[in-house]
Amino acid sequence: MTGQICSIQATSTESFVEKIDLLLDEESTEQILISRYPQTRLVDLIDISQIQCYWLTTLQKTGTIDPSLEKINHFIDSTIQSGSGKIFIEGIEWLVSLHSFDAVYSMLRALSDRVVSSKWTLYFSISEGSLEQRELSHFYREVPLVQFPDVQNSLVDEVVKPDNGISIPTEDVELDLNEDGTPKLVFLTRLPRQGFTKQILQRRILQWRRMGLDTSDIESMLYQEDVEKMYASYRTIEDNVRRATELERYIYQNIEDSQERTISMFRIRQLTGLDELELKYFHNDL
Repeated sequence: MTGQICSIQATSTESFVEKIDLLLDEESTEQILISRYPQTRLVDLIDISQIQCYWLTTLQKTGTIDPSLEKINHFIDSTIQSGSGKIFIEGIEWLVSLHSFDAVYSMLRALSDRVVSSKWTLYFSISEGSLEQRELSHFYREVPLVQFPDVQNSLVDEVVKPDNGISIPTEDVELDLNEDGTPKLVFLTRLPRQGFTKQILQRRILQWRRMGLDTSDIESMLYQEDVEKMYASYRTIEDNVRRATELERYIYQNIEDSQERTISMFRIRQLTGLDELELKYFHNDL
């Protein structure tokens, strides 16, 4: 099978990722996403345990790619030299604003010539309204458009019922709001060890993040292969979330000082200082 280069019409990172989700597979081929969103935001949109993500940014950090055409070209070129897989690249409009359409188009033409002898497929996101008609015609000539059926955002609404029998209820789809407009913390069904997987953890992280909780500590476990360690970390965070939920309810019911409430709620959402807050508010019960 020879490689190819094509485009996916998308008006935002979110809509691009929705369509990527339809193209991901469980084969042994590699799958890579280069996005303007950092990994901490992509975890809300896609199962990052299935795809290797790189952040397109000028920041020099692990897991980033500089938005210079030279660096992007070098990364893609070195990747397609061996193996097989799919590379999804988002941010063409930004690259055009940085380097001009002609420069980006030249890179695409060069990549098209090289990828044809590989076993890789390159997918570039494009928003029609971001280019002039002449530019768009040239772009589609070199990077043909892939057609998709209507995509529904199943990542948000679905109830997960994988083969292992665990069902994660979508309690986070319609969260009640506090008086300040923030989503209320709610108790979620505790996940059993039997049948626990990365996919299950991914969905629970999405639920927590939609409640406004900082899940950065647990997100790193999505790269963990040891399920026992993954589950142990999950249980620690789960217990902290339950403590945070009880604290939030107490604070909104009993604390009238707005500054104290704001500071305490910030710490709760960060899942930090829970011992201190419990000692402060629940000391009569300890």
